[in-house]
Amino acid sequence: MNQDHEPFSPGTSGEHATKAVYLTQGEIQAIQKALLFLKFESEETASLLYAGSPLLNSVLEKVRDVSAFGEYAKELHSRPNEHAERFICAKLERSYREELAPHERTEEQKIEILKSCMYPYPVK
Repeated sequence: MNQDHEPFSPGTSGEHATKAVYLTQGEIQAIQKALLFLKFESEETASLLYAGSPLLNSVLEKVRDVSAFGEYAKELHSRPNEHAERFICAKLERSYREELAPHERTEEQKIEILKSCMYPYPVK
């Protein structure tokens, strides 16, 4: 993986600092596959921490946008995926039951969590 040797962009620091990274199409595909596996195939409820991460969802969007198959992926991901939604809902319910210190969540909060975990698919 090649990176620019310039410092972070001026005026930004921390989580929002940017730096150019050059990836091959193979590396882009590998990142996409890993993130989609983490979201929609990993049975581990601990994976939800990453599956719903706004930062990782942003990475997924960016690598999809520069992928050789980006337009196909955008079209595919524009439609609800009932199988993925059932999988995520079941994993979320297991996660809520496994909490050592259960958190009270409103229905609105649960919907937002589901939407984050379901990205890039819309929720029905």
